[in-house]
Amino acid sequence: MAFQVSDYHDLVRLLNQHPEWREELRHLLLTPDVLELPQAVRELVEAHKRAEERLTRLEQAVAELAEGQKELIEAHKRSEERLTRLEQSVAELTEAQKRNEERFARMEQAIIELTEAQKKTEEKLQKLTERVDIISIHVDELRGDMLEIRFRQRAFSYFGKLVSRAQVVDLQDIWTEWIEPNLSDEERNDLISLDLLIRGHLNRSWEEKVRLKELWLAVEVSGVIDQNDVRRARRRADLLSKAGLQVIPVAAGREMTKGADLLAKEMGVILQKDGSLLYTEEALERFNELRQE
Repeated sequence: MAFQVSDYHDLVRLLNQHPEWREELRHLLLTPDVLELPQAVRELVEAHKRAEERLTRLEQAVAELAEGQKELIEAHKRSEERLTRLEQSVAELTEAQKRNEERFARMEQAIIELTEAQKKTEEKLQKLTERVDIISIHVDELRGDMLEIRFRQRAFSYFGKLVSRAQVVDLQDIWTEWIEPNLSDEERNDLISLDLLIRGHLNRSWEEKVRLKELWLAVEVSGVIDQNDVRRARRRADLLSKAGLQVIPVAAGREMTKGADLLAKEMGVILQKDGSLLYTEEALERFNELRQE
C-alpha cells in the first residue's frame, strides 16, 4: 500500500506525542556514523573551544613574552650603555694611571737627581767644613804662637807681680844638667812640648811665705785656657820639680773655661788671664806642701 501525505502528517503527530519513538525511528533510519555525528560535532565544538582557550592563553603568553622580550631588550640596552660608560671610565682611569706613573717616574728621577745634588752639596760642605776646621786650627795655633811670643817678649809685664828679673829659659840650656839625668825618655818627650819656661826671683811679699828666692814657672799658653791646659801645666811642672827645679805651674791665655777655673784652684795652678794672676796664693801653698813631702 502506498504511503500517503496524510499518513506522513499522522506520523509527525504521533512522533510529537511519543518522543521515544523519534529516538527509535532515528536509529532505524540513520546509520551509526550519522547518529554519532552530533556527538562528534559537540566534541569538535568542545575541542575547538579548548583550542580557542589555549590559543588565547598562547597569545597572552606570547604577548607577555613579547613584553618581557621588550623589557629584556631595554635592560640589555641599558646594560650595554652602562658597560660602554664603564669601559670609558676604565679607559680614562687607565690613562690617568698612565699619566700618574709618568709623573711618578719624573718625580722619582727628580728625587734621585735632588738626592745626588744634595749628596754632592754635602760632600762639598764637608770638604769646606774640614777646610774651615783646618783653617780654624791653624788660626788657633797662630794665635797661640803669637800669644806665646807675646809672653816671651813681655815676660816681666805678665809675671812681674810674682817674680822679678823674669827671664825666659830655653829647655836645651838646662837639658844636659837637669833634665836628661833625672827624667825618663817618656817624661822628657812630654816635657819638651812645654810652651814657656821662666826663671826669676820671688817678690818679697811672696818670698817670706815660701822662704825661697829663685822660682821657675812652667807656663802652658792657649787662647782659651781649658782643663787640658791646666793638667799639662801641672804635669810638666811636676816633671821639672822631679828634675830638681823649684817650679810652679801656670796656664796663660786671654780667656778660660769654667772647668779650667775650678780645676786650677784645686790643682794649685796659677791662671794668667789677660794680664791678671789668679790663684797665686793657692799655688804657693800647694808648692810648699809638695816641698815638705
